[in-house]
Amino acid sequence: MIKLTTARSLRVRYLIGLSAIALLVTTSFVTMQHVVSKQRNFAQIVNLAGEQRGLVNRLAYFASQMATTEHQADFDQARAQVGRTINRIEDNHRLLREGSPDAGIPKITSPTLTTIYDDPMVGVDKALDSFLERARRVYATEMEDLTANSAAYIFLNVYGPYALEPMLDAAVDEYQRIGRESILRIERFELGIWLAALLTLLLELILIFRPLEKRVTESIGSLQGAITEYEETRARLVSAQELAAVGDWQWDVRTQQLSCSEQTREILGITADSVEPSLETLERRVRPDDRARWKAHLAQASVQANAGRLELQYRIQRPDGQERVIDQFVVARHDPKGALISLSGTLQDRTERFELSTRLQKLSEHIPGFIFQFELRPEGRMRFPYVSQGFVDLYGLWPEQVHEDAAPALTRIHHEDIERHTNGIYASARALHVWNDQYRVQHPDRGEIWLEGNATPERLADGATLWHGYLWEITDRKRSEEQIRELALYDPLTGLANRRLLRDRLEHALATSQRSQRHGALLMMDLDNFKTLNDTQGHDVGDALLVEVGRRVSKEVRASDTVARLGGDEFVVILEALGRDPGQAQQKAIQLATAIQQALHQPYRLMDRGCPYQTSVSIGVSLFHDLSLGADELLRRADIGMFEAKEGGRNRVCLFSEQREAQMHSRTSLVQELANAIQQGELMLYYQPQFRPDGSLHGAEALLRWRSPSRGLVAPGDFISLAEETGLILSIGDWVLNTACRHLRQIQRSGLHDDQCSLSVNISPRQFADPAFLSKVEQALTSHAAPAQGLKLELTESSLFHDMDHAIEILGQLREQGIGIELDDFGTGYSSLSYLKRLPLDALKLDGSLIADVVSDARDLAILRAAITMAKTLSLTVIAEGVETNEQRAFLTSEGCDLLQGYLLARPMPFDDLEALIERAARQRSQDPTSEPAHQLRQNRA
Repeated sequence: MIKLTTARSLRVRYLIGLSAIALLVTTSFVTMQHVVSKQRNFAQIVNLAGEQRGLVNRLAYFASQMATTEHQADFDQARAQVGRTINRIEDNHRLLREGSPDAGIPKITSPTLTTIYDDPMVGVDKALDSFLERARRVYATEMEDLTANSAAYIFLNVYGPYALEPMLDAAVDEYQRIGRESILRIERFELGIWLAALLTLLLELILIFRPLEKRVTESIGSLQGAITEYEETRARLVSAQELAAVGDWQWDVRTQQLSCSEQTREILGITADSVEPSLETLERRVRPDDRARWKAHLAQASVQANAGRLELQYRIQRPDGQERVIDQFVVARHDPKGALISLSGTLQDRTERFELSTRLQKLSEHIPGFIFQFELRPEGRMRFPYVSQGFVDLYGLWPEQVHEDAAPALTRIHHEDIERHTNGIYASARALHVWNDQYRVQHPDRGEIWLEGNATPERLADGATLWHGYLWEITDRKRSEEQIRELALYDPLTGLANRRLLRDRLEHALATSQRSQRHGALLMMDLDNFKTLNDTQGHDVGDALLVEVGRRVSKEVRASDTVARLGGDEFVVILEALGRDPGQAQQKAIQLATAIQQALHQPYRLMDRGCPYQTSVSIGVSLFHDLSLGADELLRRADIGMFEAKEGGRNRVCLFSEQREAQMHSRTSLVQELANAIQQGELMLYYQPQFRPDGSLHGAEALLRWRSPSRGLVAPGDFISLAEETGLILSIGDWVLNTACRHLRQIQRSGLHDDQCSLSVNISPRQFADPAFLSKVEQALTSHAAPAQGLKLELTESSLFHDMDHAIEILGQLREQGIGIELDDFGTGYSSLSYLKRLPLDALKLDGSLIADVVSDARDLAILRAAITMAKTLSLTVIAEGVETNEQRAFLTSEGCDLLQGYLLARPMPFDDLEALIERAARQRSQDPTSEPAHQLRQNRA
């Protein structure tokens, strides 16, 4: 054995020698690393500076491609390259100017670099900003606006290569110069260190290592006893490393001794001198509640050979009163016969982690959903190592039920979603990408609910995959999405398909029909007189009717057919697969349409109203068998059929016909031409004079005429009804009223008429119903300064009897102004005598149909006499129109008619001819008053 002082001397010399060598090696290494780092950093800077030059050319190249290409795709690709190059130039420039510690690029400055970059005239900063500003202009320019003559493009291709590149080359040269100087300085320093290292090693060889070599040989013998202790310590340390321990202990069965590491004593709160190390020492630290489990844990490790690592979590009570949560792992060593040799264990203080887990658990109880760990084992077994309490609310299972086997949770997933759900798990495991999914769960108490979740996977050492994730409920959101989808595709009132879904279903039906070569049909339906129900009973009753109509229609069609509501009282039905034969398909379509018609004609009891309501429906049918028509054309054809059903008396089923389509087209063209005629001034007024029985002129009726450039003179019967339907009659009526008032004023100014001469204007029902009708009449009279006494308004029964009280009020105000009121077409309607008595009328105008056969038909004669007698009784003037024969004239005169009008007396004439007629009558009246009436009649007949 060498002396203690000798051992100390050896250790000191050895440590000094090793320290010197370590210092030299470290210094050399650091210096070399510094040189390499400097070289690498300067190489990066030079490369960046050189790259800028290449990026300038690259930018100019792709700008040229943008300016010269003729294809939008090539243009977009070149534009993308321009954008990326601009960003790359800006990033490189920022790195060169400011450096980047993260990228290993230092910030380098020198007077020369400052001049190169910051010079206000030729500096790289200013030049590069100008260059990039042009590049951004080129990038923002669209293909049709960018040409080779664009200023920004020319600047890029000229300025970059000839002005900017020399500046960048100068910067590269300066960076290279600075790098070389820096490297040279470091290399000289490294040479000095190397020489010093050689000298130091030489001294160590002489003063330390040669004496040390002699002493080592003497010390080998004294180390033999320490080797055994070292091997035992090494075995304990290997066991501790195997267990990945924080604090370790080992109990030897033979010696009954417990050896602990310093970390173990620190965890337990004891010192090496305070207690005797033994298993009893460990046991006393374990809380009484956990001691039984702790003993069973050690006993299990002792008796089970090859049991491997056993784990236990328990609590200890430290001498200072602190309670800690401990994770313990134990490994037992046995001899070949199975006898216990020792127990090795580790202790890990998990108090902070346990408290964090507890807080996390409490937090998870107050957030929707739950957090979880999900594990997929290599053999395919699935489990939840951890799941928070929210799992109970969403799955109806306790976390303990899925801790070792996830099967109970998987069985709760909806059968339509389980395959996609598990496939997503396996795909996430293979690619280690984030798992996310939306799926349904059958909760035992809440029924079907929707869940959404995502989780991040990680691969474990044993090949298993572990996900950390979060799941939450989205049932309300899914219901909202479904409601939105319903609103987007279904009628909110009836629940039927709306226009949008109808179009989709119709296009699908057309495609299916083309593939299967089976005909289908489209039914367009419109309820008859639905507006009357809405106006009289209210919209709530109307809505109830629409709901019931939708239900009845759906009941009559097949499940494969589509029923839709377009809006209002319009419904559409798509009938598919009616047959390959067009005749058979047409017959089936008519049968279904008729069944729907009969079902809708049955009485309705709406909203518990006492009296049932009955309605009818007009249906248009259009067949299809391929894609040749298209959805829009098919809807239009069905609409034409429905319109024909309406015009034919309603409550009918009509097939689309090309003849009817031509009529509709002609009608539409006529309406458009009529609208243009109002704007182009193609309308005109003709006047048919009215005479007293003695032949004297009394006035004239204004008759509308339309002289069309393409159609010629259009008869009123061909367009007046269209004007009524389309609302154009309001504009036409205003024009007629104003024109008649202007002519009336013109007659008054001529001074050729007497005070009794008047002009009659026909007023349509729609015009009379206009709320502004009264003010329009007053405005026409005022604006043209026409005398109200010379204006007569002719109205039909349909205009007055719809709202009798309103008609009486309006007519009364008109008469107060002096305007005459005449009831036109008397004898053709169903007038009530009581209504005639109430109306403020001035004259009755007998319809020409009563006069035509009055001489030969006794019944017409009786009716005409009764009408004249009634009018006389009511003190009304009687006007007879349609007088075409002398016999008719003689009879009407004898019966007491006050005014006569007809082709026998005078045909309708332009206003200029009417003025001439008035002038002749006035002139002859002044020359020979007694002969004027007869002469005037002869002139009119001529």
